[in-house]
Amino acid sequence: MGATSLAFKVYLILGFELAVLYGCAFFVIQQCKKAFYANKTFLGIAFAEAVNQKRQMDICVVQNEATSLLFFWLVLFAIISLWTASTFIILSSSFIQLIFMTLTAVGYGSLIGFIIIDMDENDGITGLKGASLTTAAMLILVSVSGINFANSLFVSIIAFLILVLIVWELSALVRGISRGAQKIKAVAGIIIFSLSLLVSISMVSVSSDKGLNDWNIAIDLAFSIFLDILYIILEFLEAMAN
Repeated sequence: MGATSLAFKVYLILGFELAVLYGCAFFVIQQCKKAFYANKTFLGIAFAEAVNQKRQMDICVVQNEATSLLFFWLVLFAIISLWTASTFIILSSSFIQLIFMTLTAVGYGSLIGFIIIDMDENDGITGLKGASLTTAAMLILVSVSGINFANSLFVSIIAFLILVLIVWELSALVRGISRGAQKIKAVAGIIIFSLSLLVSISMVSVSSDKGLNDWNIAIDLAFSIFLDILYIILEFLEAMAN
């Protein structure tokens, strides 16, 4: 019962947060499309029509000072909510943890929606589907294989790979990066965070086996899985961007 109870708590929280994340993303996408077809703006953002490389219609964001300012504050809100959620998960109660975790989902969900519109929304939706299928595949792999991916050796390898990815990202910000190298980095990110997701999912069983079964632990585990899924989505979008 312990394993089932903890897993139920974790995936109940995770399911809610993913629903908020995807819900906000699709809400933004639909509102942008609605504004485009009505020849109006959404949150001060105007849109124009273009054609992508596949000769499909593509809704483009009109770049101006107001658009840049909105994106800046949206990115800032998403980052601050993420770091605040991480801090409160360590220091605060379950209720406060859940609030800031939900704010993170709202911030990044809205940001993902605008990213998909700002790129080619056809490729963006494809990337979102790819991230969802990858997440489902990792969940099935852990469930079917019965392998404990949360062992010290595997975790150490993943931690090292994430560190390499962070250094690569910082280097790209300083020196710049070609489009081809950017795609390679994004694919590497998808693989690394998919492996990290295996660890996060396995931690549910490991924690249950240790007798840990309360809402604080469930939120910690759900947040860890949520972050891996979020990073997989962002890497897919980067890989699909033209």
